[in-house]
Amino acid sequence: MSEKSIRHLILFDALDRTADNWEDLRKLLRGLLQTMLAFRSYRAIRIKSFLRPDMLEDPLVQEFPDASKIIANKVDLTWPRAELFGLLWQYLGNANEGGEYFRTECENTFSLKWEQANDVWKVPEKLRKNEQIQRDVFHAIAGPWMGRDPRRGYPYTWLPNHLGDARGQTSPRSFLAALRQAAEDEHHADHKYSLHYESIKSGVQRASRIRVDEVVEDHPWVRTASEPLTGLVVPCTEEEMIERWEDAGVLNKMRDIHEIPPRRIATDHHVLLRDMMDLGVLYHMHDGRLNIPDVYRVGFKMGRKGGVRPVR
Repeated sequence: MSEKSIRHLILFDALDRTADNWEDLRKLLRGLLQTMLAFRSYRAIRIKSFLRPDMLEDPLVQEFPDASKIIANKVDLTWPRAELFGLLWQYLGNANEGGEYFRTECENTFSLKWEQANDVWKVPEKLRKNEQIQRDVFHAIAGPWMGRDPRRGYPYTWLPNHLGDARGQTSPRSFLAALRQAAEDEHHADHKYSLHYESIKSGVQRASRIRVDEVVEDHPWVRTASEPLTGLVVPCTEEEMIERWEDAGVLNKMRDIHEIPPRRIATDHHVLLRDMMDLGVLYHMHDGRLNIPDVYRVGFKMGRKGGVRPVR
């Protein structure tokens, strides 16, 4: 294969489906990483695997010689704000309906000229990388504020901020789902801009439902932990959250889960808090209280003063 310059790429994904408990999963993950290390000497075969952060961060998974050589080559799949909006422009500029209008307005209003290559319209470089230009274009679509004045925030920063998890990471699926819902909202048809700020908030509600469904699909135990928190207002103290779990007998329910349980197998409520934090669902504020990002809070039907209303 080397003589013919042929390369083979082997991908591993959905690794959480390979075992029913963390002990077996750790062994399989460690074995996979060891195999990847051994294959580094092959020039025509490359192995790549998609692992959730909580899998790779488990110290027992990395417990083999030269593990650092593999870990050092990891690439975090993150979506900075500019890239999220770059994805939006790609969709809008190539849309069968409205794409030509969007490209024309970009050129006439912002001097952003689109070029076509292989039947695909390429996002102008400034529109991909310059956040001030991105902000101006998005505010031409959504208006300058998330309310009647600047005190409510600015759409360009407000939207990704309210869709990020506790690590500040925003899923492109959540981002596009929120905008799709906002665009389909017909309650503000007479609004000056294409997107109304209330429609964007409605979009966050939709995206939160999707994100919660995703995290529960990957971690079924999260539903058991989140259901007793319905109606709880955050930020709150650890004691307030743990009291909810104690009243609902969450730890006993965790032991009956047939899918993969929390990584540390919750032996007390503080361990369960740590597992939720590792997923980016919970985080501590500077004053020690617990908070939950809107992308989860809304879908979990929890409240926050002045925040996006939870899903009913």
